[in-house]
Amino acid sequence: MKRLFAYFFIVLVVVFFAACQKELQFDAIPDDGLALGTLKSSSDNCLPSSVSGDYTKDTILKSTNFVEVTIDVTKIGNYTIKTDTIAGMSFSAIGTVNALGLNIVKLIGVGTPTSTGTKIFTVKFGNSICRIFVPVVSGANPNSIYTLGGAPGSCSGVTTGIGIYTAGTTVGATHTVTLIATVTNPGIYTLNTGASINGLSFSGTGSFAANGIFPVVLTATGTPTVAGSFNYTASNGTSSCTFTITVIAAPPIPNLDYIPQTSFTNWTTRLVGGTPADTTFIQVTANSRTFGTNTYKIFERKVLGNPTDSFFNRKNGGLYYQYIDGNLGVLDNSINKEYLVLDSTKLVAQNWTSNNLGPNSAMGFIITDIRIKATIIAKGATFTVNGITYTNVIEVDYAYEVTILGLGNLPIANEKRRYAKGIGVIYSSIQNLIAPATIQNELTRSQIF
Repeated sequence: MKRLFAYFFIVLVVVFFAACQKELQFDAIPDDGLALGTLKSSSDNCLPSSVSGDYTKDTILKSTNFVEVTIDVTKIGNYTIKTDTIAGMSFSAIGTVNALGLNIVKLIGVGTPTSTGTKIFTVKFGNSICRIFVPVVSGANPNSIYTLGGAPGSCSGVTTGIGIYTAGTTVGATHTVTLIATVTNPGIYTLNTGASINGLSFSGTGSFAANGIFPVVLTATGTPTVAGSFNYTASNGTSSCTFTITVIAAPPIPNLDYIPQTSFTNWTTRLVGGTPADTTFIQVTANSRTFGTNTYKIFERKVLGNPTDSFFNRKNGGLYYQYIDGNLGVLDNSINKEYLVLDSTKLVAQNWTSNNLGPNSAMGFIITDIRIKATIIAKGATFTVNGITYTNVIEVDYAYEVTILGLGNLPIANEKRRYAKGIGVIYSSIQNLIAPATIQNELTRSQIF
């Protein structure tokens, strides 16, 4: 940017010389209003489901008696999901789903169980059918007696749900672990992994209606703290089962700045029509500098790894500023002021002006003001530069002017600059208005942190 100002004032010298002669967007519900989807995964297995509440013969179901099913929604809208009626009971849900992908739907139970045993309910959604097993006991539910594992002490048959564990992301209903229990006395059970490890714990409740081997679903709660593999142990007091959960690292937060200012970010540009030597390497240092009450990141221009020049940038929301701390090699006095480089909140055709960069003087001429008027000429645009296509680009037109005592307002140059979100300046074109000539620079590579 300082290079651009230097050019600006070189042109000014020409003028002086001439002067002696001169982001849950919600889609609209389809016209038919009906949601579409499936109860099954891509491998044709039923997605996770769970049964809540106790089911006792001749005891009317309450609000705590429900089942939850997972549906994979391919079209949002209204749904009615219900089961058949078995032994005096049924489950149903009516509602609207507003998000594609996996959703949990609660089906409320109604009725009074008329017999004991495991009742198998059929639930339908779209063209998919799955079954839910609900145990009904007689009288008060006793505590069950069971051993974890397909065989005592083996802890075999452990499976995990479809949820992915990501550091910093709260888990949900799809984050489950299914263990195997060998039941020797039917009844209710409560199983958990105790205190949380890496921000997570697992628990599950339910009942066994008969002796045999049954699945036990534990659902995760919490937010994993860091990435890695962690062991969890579920115990019922007489047996235990240890399983491993792998947490992946959170994806890096993308840089969405139009002038990225993160340390070590760097760019290389080249002069269009120039030689291989006409390249510029710029890197954001880890250091900052304060002018007045504002702190600026230091941008260094380097040649063969050695700094040759520096300039200073800061941002405030969608506003990007640069501080001019010298005389640009042609003025009699330093400017020592900042100007607004980019206002990314502006719309197309809106503008802003950086005034009062003067007064100053040079070569015996008195400068009463130096101005830069900027206008947004494109926003959210797509441009291809040096064979690379960039989206979310803001294009700005800059008009450079000075007011010279006795000569009035003089337009010096026009510049077009394109800023790509998360990248920075990808292209600039400066046109000399005094002696027609154009200088173009384009981005050849970038490394953004």
